[in-house]
Amino acid sequence: MRGNTDLSLQNLPAKPPRTAPDYLQLLNRYYDFEGVEPDRLDKQLALIRAMAQLSSSGVTVYDLQKRTHVYVSRNFYQLHGYDFRETQSCIANELFDARTHPDDLPVLAHNGYEAMKFMMQQPVHLRKHFKMVTGYRIFAGNEQLIRVSEQHQVLELDASGNIWLSLGVIDISPDQTIREVTSQLINFHTGELTALPDRPSEEKIRLTAREKEILGMIGKGKLSKEISALLDISVHTVNTHRQRILEKLRADNAIEALQSAKMIGLIA
Repeated sequence: MRGNTDLSLQNLPAKPPRTAPDYLQLLNRYYDFEGVEPDRLDKQLALIRAMAQLSSSGVTVYDLQKRTHVYVSRNFYQLHGYDFRETQSCIANELFDARTHPDDLPVLAHNGYEAMKFMMQQPVHLRKHFKMVTGYRIFAGNEQLIRVSEQHQVLELDASGNIWLSLGVIDISPDQTIREVTSQLINFHTGELTALPDRPSEEKIRLTAREKEILGMIGKGKLSKEISALLDISVHTVNTHRQRILEKLRADNAIEALQSAKMIGLIA
């Protein structure tokens, strides 16, 4: 993975805050590449480069293990208003997040998290059958705000079925009148559409001061017994608060509750 990058960052809008979900929380802790062809990444990138040269779309490959782009095509850079030199270097997500409309970022984070959760709940042999089609707004060249349509699908899994490589293809949307983020999860083998849960809002979810306090402690890795001692309340009371937090945030576990609470600004 070698190369050079030349980016023009003049007139780049200030980077908006983002509470991006930790997708790896939904995967196994360790990737397993035993029995996987060691040159599989290189083979995939060779095919993707060839495809990108024949297409007017922007193309990117994202490595979920390293949490960075391992390939970005010329058109992908240019669509986002950057100068370009072909590169094989790893590229941080923040480079392109800085071009996304700040109002769209939290929704994109939520939808990406829910799509990942759904796919990881599927049998391993079905995880590559889905693609996510998303419409959102970016600042292109000359700071022009445009709507784009982006497709993401699983490119490669590791030996344990973890999602390893994701392929993204982006184009200018034919309908520039839509303002809100739209997302669809499609099984491209069957045509079946899966609706993603709506993003909860701070206005709709009211955590008490005590619930926020306990959720913050959970985020710091505190166990119920430790929270009980720190707050001088019973373990039963702590667990009751934990259950109410999960119900209010429509979460199955503490990790999902923390993620939802951060995305809607209930906790820092």
